[in-house]
Amino acid sequence: MKPVVIVENLSFTYCGAVVRALDGLNLKVYPGQFLTITGPSGCGKSTLALCLAGFIPHAYPGKMEGAVRIQGRDTRDYPAGALSGIVGLVQQDPEAQLCTLTVKDEVAFGPENLCLPPAEIRERVHWALEAVGALDLLERRVHTLSGGEKQRVAIASVLAMTPSLLILDEPTANLDPSCTREVLQTLQRLKAERGMAIIVIEHRLEGLAALSDDFLFMDKGRMVAVGATGEIGKRYVPGGDKGSTALRRQEKATDPGPKKDSPPLLTVENLRVGYGGRDVLQGIGFSLYPGEIVALMGDNGSGKTTLLLALLGLLKPGGGKIRLAGEEITGKKVTHRARDLGLIFQNPNHQIFEKTVAREAALPARFLSREAPAGIPVKVDKLLADFQLQQYGDVNPFTLSLGEKKRLTLVSVLAYSPRILLLDEPLVGQDSNRLEMLLAALEEHRSRGGIALMVCHEPAVVASCCHRVLFLGEGRLLIDAPVEEALTRLARTGRAEYLPPDYVLPAAGERR
Repeated sequence: MKPVVIVENLSFTYCGAVVRALDGLNLKVYPGQFLTITGPSGCGKSTLALCLAGFIPHAYPGKMEGAVRIQGRDTRDYPAGALSGIVGLVQQDPEAQLCTLTVKDEVAFGPENLCLPPAEIRERVHWALEAVGALDLLERRVHTLSGGEKQRVAIASVLAMTPSLLILDEPTANLDPSCTREVLQTLQRLKAERGMAIIVIEHRLEGLAALSDDFLFMDKGRMVAVGATGEIGKRYVPGGDKGSTALRRQEKATDPGPKKDSPPLLTVENLRVGYGGRDVLQGIGFSLYPGEIVALMGDNGSGKTTLLLALLGLLKPGGGKIRLAGEEITGKKVTHRARDLGLIFQNPNHQIFEKTVAREAALPARFLSREAPAGIPVKVDKLLADFQLQQYGDVNPFTLSLGEKKRLTLVSVLAYSPRILLLDEPLVGQDSNRLEMLLAALEEHRSRGGIALMVCHEPAVVASCCHRVLFLGEGRLLIDAPVEEALTRLARTGRAEYLPPDYVLPAAGERR
């Protein structure tokens, strides 16, 4: 059997960089093979994906050495995009590849450019959207979709072209657990029924262990280890030995937690928010207390991001009240709220403005910090070092990996010490070491009386590190309860996908 992919001694250095992004890679991928690539944030995984899809060396300036051949074709001989009928790439940022106004047009765009008959295009659009559980989005306008919905549409738009090689760069990063299960089941069918070669780049490996034929572990642009799922999976799946998770649960068990005998810092009453002629949130109400880490969960499109935007004032409510430390701020401007409410966007590209990482990290603090201006650079430098970004101080932030951008935006908010952190998927793109680093930062913030409200699709993280769960469904707050009670209620209402893999449902009447 001839390989679909042959990579020979591949190296690549981005223009202006000193260190190689890829360094001497050799790889073969065969029809029907499922390869999972993992490794630390910024190790070169996404750069390899761009090489395999033919975008490097044509669309990204830099020096490429070695060769990449797709079905015998040298990628150097084909301009960017010319291999799109053979190779399908779903990038980390789904918005970067959405180019039409409606979902139907977006998924049809690829097959139309392959000049397929209209009847076949309609059939492929229906099949691809159904495969990722997004057929209900067919008539929606792209700009009204949530981040997870955009990710599903991006995957469907590539599936509709039925490529021989499918590459997905963190395809489940913004997906809720239910959608993650559907996407992985789809990939399994594509492998079995169509003999499609599939490469998945991921940090969330637990669901991929059973699907993958091989794991490739990368570090600093090199292949560190490659092999079957068994040994590589045991070595590199985060928390595979359950040690770190058990440790965190033990720490949480002795944690005094939030002080609910004191007044709430943030109170939301009967909040209603909508846009585009559609109500997204209806009658939402809850309170947040000092010293709390609260998980905001729910299916994609349930209103999680909308809620965070409304709390900061970026979306105007249609009704209800928001109080901060007893003061009603419902009608206050963003500038009035931002000093106390620090928001990390789901897409970090939406809140990066400066030309260097160091300047970006310090930008919000220049306007919002309560500390003396002279102390800001010292604090920013320490945060950049703590989050392993100090070496990028003079680098353009848009050249960072997705995980590095997410850490940078968190640094820029922590630098001015808001009392409440509003975090939209802050763990996306983080390997296990960086995950521990981010969670430690949230614990420190909480221990000083701060609050973190975190959109999170990682049940194990929620179970081990959060005090409470707010679960949204169809625009309403379905659950507001301590973590153990929330997980029990989710399990008993048929939402087992929101439970950690090792979660054991307590018996009726049993308290943990």
